[in-house]
Amino acid sequence: MSGGRWRFVALVVACLTPAVMGLDQSQRGQVLAEGLAAYDQGVRTRRSDPVAARRAFDEAAARFQLLLDAGVETGWIHYNLANALLQRDDLGRAIAHYRRGLELEPGAARITHNLAHARSLRRNQIAPSGGRALRQAVLAWHHGTTRTTRLVVCIVAYTAFWLLLGVDRFRPDGRWRITAGIAAAIALLTGGSLAADAAGWGARPAGVVVVDDVVVRKGNGEGYEPQFQEPLHAGVELEIVEERGVWLQVELPDGKTGWLRSDQIARVGSQPAAMS
Repeated sequence: MSGGRWRFVALVVACLTPAVMGLDQSQRGQVLAEGLAAYDQGVRTRRSDPVAARRAFDEAAARFQLLLDAGVETGWIHYNLANALLQRDDLGRAIAHYRRGLELEPGAARITHNLAHARSLRRNQIAPSGGRALRQAVLAWHHGTTRTTRLVVCIVAYTAFWLLLGVDRFRPDGRWRITAGIAAAIALLTGGSLAADAAGWGARPAGVVVVDDVVVRKGNGEGYEPQFQEPLHAGVELEIVEERGVWLQVELPDGKTGWLRSDQIARVGSQPAAMS
């Protein structure tokens, strides 16, 4: 989808979202337009006047955040906010909002592309463990499709299974039974995926480090020794294993664990398999 079409979709969604927190339909459209205009201004001036560009990106981020605070919770708004944050070098929060955008728009190519670019800018590049990498590969389809899509596929496959069995009863042919078996496997796979979502199986809360030079501790307090020799920097993605007050036990993509303060990360919902 082109940038112009994304902006049009974002504008339409913002205008159609029910009014909350004091922003009516016209105000939501105006706030979005102001954010997009500020972002464009930042892009135009980032080489000739970096200071003015930074102010413009700050203004754009503030406009998009205002929409989110007003209840306009869409993948497009998170995407635009992430772009503005990335331009002002707020890498951790940019990655967090790209991921929130993908939670609302699974598989969206433009968000996926920009998320991959943001991840490439991290100072800590932590390779996933073998088990996590395998899980990511196997479950890529699960996190790259919406629940609605999987529900439709499940219903179609389930219906096809019984229709094919009915055809085979009146016109016996091994090909009908093979095709019915494939349909049954698809129905079970998508149905199991929906059940896992509903039950929250295997899903942990997730987060993204949003500040640089974060010391991971061996326990839940500043008095504990550092867990690693090197600090973490903005953009590192992790899973939240346990919470104790303001301290979180986290697991990194390579399986290593430690403790961080909750104000050092931005939460992004349950952990998708594509964390890296």
